Amino acid sequence: MELRILTGADVRQAIDMAEAIEAMRAAFAELSSGQAQVPERQTVSTDSGLTLVMPAYLASERALGAKIVSVFEGNRKSGLPVITGLVVLLEATTGAPVALLEAAELTALRTGAAAGLATSLLASETASVLALFGAGPQARAQLEAMRCVRPVREVRVVARTRESAIRFATQAASEHPDLVVEVPTDPDVALRGADLIVTATTSAAPVFRGSDVEMGCHVNGIGSFRADTREVDTELVQRARVVVDSRAAALAEAGDLLIPIDEGAIGEDHIGAELGEIVLGHSPPGPEGRDITFFKSVGNAAQDMAVARRIVEQAAAVGIGTLVEI
Repeated sequence: MELRILTGADVRQAIDMAEAIEAMRAAFAELSSGQAQVPERQTVSTDSGLTLVMPAYLASERALGAKIVSVFEGNRKSGLPVITGLVVLLEATTGAPVALLEAAELTALRTGAAAGLATSLLASETASVLALFGAGPQARAQLEAMRCVRPVREVRVVARTRESAIRFATQAASEHPDLVVEVPTDPDVALRGADLIVTATTSAAPVFRGSDVEMGCHVNGIGSFRADTREVDTELVQRARVVVDSRAAALAEAGDLLIPIDEGAIGEDHIGAELGEIVLGHSPPGPEGRDITFFKSVGNAAQDMAVARRIVEQAAAVGIGTLVEI
């Protein structure tokens, strides 16, 4: 039996952001139509971090498999990645393993693509100034996705340390020579005039004040994935039309929403739509009369399997990756 091994570099080579966004369109449509099988993710906690196990099956995409991801914050001290993992893709008719993919790059790609899809459906078509919170691999993919769907001409980078923000900004300016890249001293400075915001951090507390977000802005919250952590505050959520990747997952894991619900500031019905409902035409795009829009993603294995299937098909067609006998 042959297994295709795809490194992070292979993943990047096999698919571009526009193709990944289309994979997300299919994944979210199947998820919201109830056709995708996505069991609740399982979490194993250790003294050092978390390991998450996430299986899924999408019939329309012939995508079956699972992702195993670890999030170990202490890795920073050793110069190791905070997020590591693997995706195993199975043949949908036989269950046989087909490919093993590096998960961090795939996760960054599909998360960026999900936010890109949300931005294409919710943000102003002229949105061009991005406030980007975070400076890791997720942030790089988010910037690429925003530029794929909107005419972003300026990005303000805010990170846990100014050094990491400057490092990211330098690389972004090199990769996007037509882009104005700034590193503001304060979050409120980053938000002035911004019509797009992305939070791609591991922060447990809000990274800016919701009152500072300008009318008409679209926000993608993609970093927090636990019920007791959040990147945005209650005021932002109250002001926003809230769209999620999955209601069930958001109400189980999204502290950005669960904390305001626990405070009594909003009810569960404040969630306006799933992204797939908008894709399917069951809910309209845009702000629906709200000040701002907020896409909250906790991530879903349906996304991983949809993009993994397309990556593996493309990799096989052009000979990317390493084949091994198992």
